[in-house]
Amino acid sequence: MGNAETTTLAETLGRIDRLAEYSCSDSRELTRLCEIACDVRDRGVAGDLVECGVRNGGSAAALSLGLPGRHIWLYDSFEGLPPPGPRDGAAADGWAGRCRGTEDRVVAALEIAGARDYTVRPGWFAETFAARPAPERIALLHVDADWYDSVIDSLERFHPLVVDGGTIVLGDFGHWEGCREAFYDFCRRHDLKPLLERYGHSGAWWVKGRGHNRASLARWDMP
Repeated sequence: MGNAETTTLAETLGRIDRLAEYSCSDSRELTRLCEIACDVRDRGVAGDLVECGVRNGGSAAALSLGLPGRHIWLYDSFEGLPPPGPRDGAAADGWAGRCRGTEDRVVAALEIAGARDYTVRPGWFAETFAARPAPERIALLHVDADWYDSVIDSLERFHPLVVDGGTIVLGDFGHWEGCREAFYDFCRRHDLKPLLERYGHSGAWWVKGRGHNRASLARWDMP
């Protein structure tokens, strides 16, 4: 892991520890996000980094540590969560307006990671997803948007722009019913059967176009 060849593992982990202050995730989950981004980097996947649901920038900064040198697109209302909808479950009641972040703290988090090439799009997704300029090719899409409508809108807008071999991360897959339902509905709508991986207590991710994890058939072909 690291933001440059000269960045040591200890330095990267130290930055991640500092980034926990800017995230709802702890250092362990931020480290896992960084590792997922490192995998994208190591496989030579071209494209930008996009995050929908930024709050204070901790996760975006951790991802940028693993995937340096990419333009980062950040979408958030900075007004907290919108009201949940009927697909989000009873546990979502009372969460509107919570998890509010600020652009100043996002900038501070990105400075910790050494990221300088980024665009912040403040406002509700219905308005900002249409803003130009916009991403054209995405290497890593992180959807940390909680509710059904926000998650499915994020996937509809940006999944087509994720290149083959790019990675999509859902931060709330195991936490909010609406996020999970949005994923399943999106897959049904587009006849997708992604190979889903899990991390932490709530995260999930997949590589676009990957149908299996068989590294080598030969190892299973031995007499």
